[in-house]
Amino acid sequence: MKNIIITGAANGVGKAVANILKENNLILIDEDNNNLEQVAKDLNGQFYICNLANENDIKILLNDIKNNYENIDCLINCAGMWISGDMSKLEQPIFDEMNSLERIKKVIDTNVFGTIAMIKSIFPIMKKQGYGQIININSQSGVMCEPPFPIYNATKQSTNAFRKAIQDDLARNNIKITDVCPGLIQTDFYIRANNELPQEIMENGLTPEDVAKTVKYVFELPHEITIPSIEVRNIKNY
Repeated sequence: MKNIIITGAANGVGKAVANILKENNLILIDEDNNNLEQVAKDLNGQFYICNLANENDIKILLNDIKNNYENIDCLINCAGMWISGDMSKLEQPIFDEMNSLERIKKVIDTNVFGTIAMIKSIFPIMKKQGYGQIININSQSGVMCEPPFPIYNATKQSTNAFRKAIQDDLARNNIKITDVCPGLIQTDFYIRANNELPQEIMENGLTPEDVAKTVKYVFELPHEITIPSIEVRNIKNY
């Protein structure tokens, strides 16, 4: 069994990834205390409550992980927040609320800072042990710019650029990193942002289990085989 860290594990894709990899030692991270504790109980995993937008939370988390685990085989970054709205629509109440400066900062800090901070914090462990794997749940927005979601695009393009920039450095240290870039997913991701999408649109999305199967495929490849980035979407969502 491998020691696997999964962020955003309380809901959606993170929860599905945890479930499909449940035969391993799971270290589950989220800021959603109620859901995370239940997921950890169901999957016999260890859980940590952590706000990945908060530097001190991450420092405490990593200190605990270092004290309790000699090795970390894989880090899977699933935590993320949704934000939508063309600049010209921000006066509309739904988009005005979603795009408050406070919330914009939280989205950027979660999607970008949280991902980078986890990689930066886990890298020394993997370097010391001589191997490792990192899988980021990115997005189609990290591959192409989708005009109605400028801030979300900016966060996903940022982490995509970061992954590309560190790819060679990690490989020299025998650490693989992959961006899994899904299209629309049928989760409550949008509802939690108060931006529920119409049912006819959601029906064309992937399920969390579809994305989890893609993660499992990448996770189970021989170590000498690496996929820098993989796109996945429902065939109806083009």
